[in-house]
Amino acid sequence: DRVVSNGNHAEVVNVPKKLGAKIPDGVSYEQASFTVIGAIALQGIRLVNPTFGETVVVTGLGLIGLIAAQLLRANGCMVIGLDFDQKKVDLAQSWGIESYNVGGADPVQIVEGVTNGNGADAVLITASTKSDEVIAQAAQMSRKRGRIVLVGVIGLDIKRSDFYDKELSFQVSCSYGPGRYDPHYEEKGNDYPLAYVR
Repeated sequence: DRVVSNGNHAEVVNVPKKLGAKIPDGVSYEQASFTVIGAIALQGIRLVNPTFGETVVVTGLGLIGLIAAQLLRANGCMVIGLDFDQKKVDLAQSWGIESYNVGGADPVQIVEGVTNGNGADAVLITASTKSDEVIAQAAQMSRKRGRIVLVGVIGLDIKRSDFYDKELSFQVSCSYGPGRYDPHYEEKGNDYPLAYVR
């Protein structure tokens, strides 16, 4: 069978059944190679819990960020993409995602301008940096009671006032979601009940 897996990076991989899936007919190997990356993006989106018409900022338009932006747009969200790499910004724009190069620009002002001063309903952080600036900016560009989900790896020296004043929610996404790092799921193949985890 043609399969995709979340196993180790190796020529031959032996994984439990929950870490492998059959590739459907009509899906190429190239398309299937995005499965695990797509699952990571999707788990971040599940935690954002977006509703139709909400504005979601995706900070960091790398592979996970670009996939997340497309999934959010397909979900009926207004997506604002932010990155320092013009090629990534251009690629996102070619897919109809409102994207901006924040090199030398203030991302908070960009989001404020696009949202008419309301701020974003949610911010999905897929960036990678040691700087704490990304989390501070995410809080500043969020609307009151907004949601921030971290998929990437950033500095997390959080200012209480940034979150307190707006009563923001913050959550860190664990890779591809439920079952990750659970030996009963990953190693023994015990699935979660469908009514609780799709």
